Amino acid sequence: MAAMTDEPIRIRLFSTAGFTGHAYSQNVIAEVVGSERPEEIITIGGHLDSWDLGTGAIDDASGIGITTAALKLIADLPERPRRTIRVVWWGAEEVSQPAPAQGLAGARAYADSISDEAANHVAISESDFGAGPIYALGLPEGMGGTEFQRAAMRVLTPLGIVWDGAPARGGGPDTGPTVALGVPAFRLAQDGTDYFDVHHTVDDVIDRIEPENLDQNVAAWAALLWLIADSDVDFRAAAE
Repeated sequence: MAAMTDEPIRIRLFSTAGFTGHAYSQNVIAEVVGSERPEEIITIGGHLDSWDLGTGAIDDASGIGITTAALKLIADLPERPRRTIRVVWWGAEEVSQPAPAQGLAGARAYADSISDEAANHVAISESDFGAGPIYALGLPEGMGGTEFQRAAMRVLTPLGIVWDGAPARGGGPDTGPTVALGVPAFRLAQDGTDYFDVHHTVDDVIDRIEPENLDQNVAAWAALLWLIADSDVDFRAAAE
C-alpha cells in the first residue's frame, strides 16, 4: 500500500473499449397462442446481448433461459391457456446504452412494433437480475387482496415466495418502453445479493449459476403465467 503523501498521485489506465462501427441487432420472438383470446398478450423475456468480459451467464442468459423454459413447459401441456403468452429475447440492451437517447434499442423497437395494439397487451415482465431464487411477487396497483392475488400466492408460497404489497411499477429494463404505452407490469423479484459481484465482469460465467435456483425460477414463472393467461384478470381495471 502506498504511503500517505502530499505529492500528486498518477494513475495509468488501460482500456480496450472502442467504437468499431454500426451493426444490426434483432429481437427474437416466440409465443404460445391463446385458445380463446389470442389477441390478448402477456409478454415476458430477457435480453440477448451481454458484456464481453465474461459469457453473460448471469446477465442475461439466465433470464432468457428461465422465461423460455417456463413458456416451453406451458407449450408442452395438453391444453393451451386462453390468452397468448409471448417470450421476447430483446437485442441491444447493453451495447446501446446509455439511456434515454440511445438505450434499450431492442426494447424500443418492440414497443414501437406493438404500439397500435398496446391495449390488447395484458401484462409484461422480464427476468434480468441474475439467477438467484425468486423471493417475492409484485403485481400492478390495486391487486392486493384480490382473488387473483390470493390464487397466485397459493401457488407461489410453497416455492418460498412472499407477497410484496408495493405495486409493481416496472418489470425490468426492457419492459420500460412498453410500460410507457400503458401496459401493466408484474415482478418476480430475485435475490440479487451477489449479483453485482459478477455483473459485467469476467466472473459472469455459468459456474456462478445454481441449477436448483433456476428450477425454482422456472416453476414460479410457469405457474404465474398460466394463472394470468388462463384467467380473466384485468390489471388495468384494478388500478382504476
